[in-house]
Parts: sequence; structure tokens; C-alpha cells
Amino acid sequence: MDRSAAWDATLRIVFGLFIVGVGNAIGGFLASLTGIAGLALYLLMAVPTFVYGMFYVVIGAGMVVEAATESALSKANLTVEVADGEANGRDDSDGDRGDDADPSARD
Repeated sequence: MDRSAAWDATLRIVFGLFIVGVGNAIGGFLASLTGIAGLALYLLMAVPTFVYGMFYVVIGAGMVVEAATESALSKANLTVEVADGEANGRDDSDGDRGDDADPSARD
């Protein structure tokens, strides 16, 4: 992972956590001022900011995982080979199985 991608991922994660914290703080402040109706105000403020903040955290973490996976695969010198289905003894076709082709005839 190059430095610019690392900073981008770090800033996305930190910004997401900041959004979650600010939403929770504002929601808690509103809840303490308004009494029992404050629970509704708290949820109205905290839930959307939590979802929005976690969106940024997941995007940033995904960037880190993608870069780490790419780095690990390149260091391991792994290649992917696709084998033919018949070479492995598998037959994916719905062809002749030694019985009637009509499924209701097997009952």
C-alpha cells in the first residue's frame, strides 16, 4: 500500500469514527435537555450518524484489506488456474445419467 492510499484509508476511518462520536455526543446532549422525549431525539440523531460514520469506516477498512491481500498474493507468487470440469471428473451437464430423462419417471 503506497502512502497516499494509506493516508486515504486512515482519514476515512478517522472521519467515520469522528462522525459517530459527534452524533452520539449531540444526541446525548439533546436527550439530557428534553426529558423522556429525549430518547426519541437521541435515536433520531445517533442512528443516522452511526450508519453514516460506519459507512466511512467500512470503506477505509476495505481499502486496507484489499491492499494487504494484493500484497500477500504478490509476495506468494500465486497463480490461479481454471481447470476443465471433465478433467476433474465432474460433469455439469444435465445429460444422460443412465436413467430416463423424465424426472417424474424416477418416482
